[in-house]
Amino acid sequence: MRLVWLAPILLAVQAALAVHGLAAEAVSARCLFIAIQCVALAVISVRYRHDATPIRALWLLLALSLGMQVLWASTNLMAQVLGDPHGWLTTLGVTLSGLYMIPSMLMIARSFDRREPKAVLALDLALSMVVAILLCALVFRIIGGGGPQAAEIYIIIHHADAIDFTLAILASLRLLGIRSAQGRYFYLCAALFLWLNAIAAAIYNRIELAGLPSWSIPLIGIAYVALALAVARPTPRWLRRYRPSRRLAQTIGSFAPVAISLAVLLLAISVSRLSYGLGMLAATASVLLYALRVAFIQSRSQDMQRVAQLNNQRLQQQVGRDPLTGIANRSLLDTRLPAICWDSARQGRPCALLMVDIDFFKQFNDSQGHLAGDECLIKVATVLAANVTAPQGLVARYGGEEFAIVLPATPEPAAIGIAERLIDAIARIDIPHPQSPLGRVSVSIGIAGRVCTDAGDAVTLLEQADQALYRAKTHGRNRYETACWGATPVTPAASPSAS
Repeated sequence: MRLVWLAPILLAVQAALAVHGLAAEAVSARCLFIAIQCVALAVISVRYRHDATPIRALWLLLALSLGMQVLWASTNLMAQVLGDPHGWLTTLGVTLSGLYMIPSMLMIARSFDRREPKAVLALDLALSMVVAILLCALVFRIIGGGGPQAAEIYIIIHHADAIDFTLAILASLRLLGIRSAQGRYFYLCAALFLWLNAIAAAIYNRIELAGLPSWSIPLIGIAYVALALAVARPTPRWLRRYRPSRRLAQTIGSFAPVAISLAVLLLAISVSRLSYGLGMLAATASVLLYALRVAFIQSRSQDMQRVAQLNNQRLQQQVGRDPLTGIANRSLLDTRLPAICWDSARQGRPCALLMVDIDFFKQFNDSQGHLAGDECLIKVATVLAANVTAPQGLVARYGGEEFAIVLPATPEPAAIGIAERLIDAIARIDIPHPQSPLGRVSVSIGIAGRVCTDAGDAVTLLEQADQALYRAKTHGRNRYETACWGATPVTPAASPSAS
């Protein structure tokens, strides 16, 4: 990029003329400075055309920032050539110079994430407009009134220093916290320019009160030459190797938007010295708009978490696991039960099915709350899974507070023994349930079993086990009932834990 070498050449010419006594207010000195700014803008435009889309927006904002400075320098040139008896061109120039910070703040604060809510962009633009209004009010109040005092001028200078150095610091932080190599290179160039510009502006603004020396114009041109040279270079190797951790990147990315609110607060403090009402109104707007920005970001984060949870639940359902209890779900039961029945049919051995229901669970949920209800489901599922030791046995959550247990190659006495053991095991964990007659959580169990003839017997087993469960709950709960092994369902004379 041969154009870039024009910038240091112009700066060298400007410095040589300054050494030979060319005044800072001379038209030729100001024209050389504007030419240096335009070279920097041209170099940025070349970079803008070559970089990827997300980074191009950053280069555009940097170009807009430099464009404001070009307008400031051009306005000063017009004042020098045409004269400025009323000071309006000077006031306009100071305002344009200050407005460079708006695109600078946006390039620091914005994440340029396409998934970011549009409301966040609207809030950032609203804050930027508040900055512009405050800046214009401050400058026109002090300079536009004619004959400003030195103390009033220093209000603007101190405010400009605070904004300039804050932007430089935040740009450096973004450099340390962005994971894209192109993004890091952009913020390296931006931070270099902002630091040099802040230092030069702090010196320039102070010496301007006593009259500009010949070297003042080359001084403020250094930042633009350094920016042009940095933009034209390839990304340094050390910058490509550096890659921040994801946590650091997220922390800095979340902190960066404070730049705009901080600028508003700083301006509001300055304006409040001259107009207390306007300053306090701007400070309040800064806090409220930033709070809304945080609220929108948090809302988006919560939406993403909910989507992730739903996706996780769907994934768990697809792999056959209940997301709450960790045992098999209804989907896996519907798949495995016909296969188990088919195996039993081939082997001529009985297959048992237990339907387990937590007694008075609705009352438990209503009195203890849904979180306690979830804990109860988890504990019951854990006990059921721990007490089913049959080879290839399956414990699944059938729905709500109902569980299904498939026991391959299990005759009636063994199935009844497992049901009794489960009722006792639930009693031993002693989950308090004041709305139950027993004062603790209990279960009712329906047992069905048969020597299957084909996979279609799975539906029959489910229906008969469910009917047996209904009888167990009708006959007092905390007990089991059986079906299928006789023409008439068999009810045990006394269950060890029957009510």
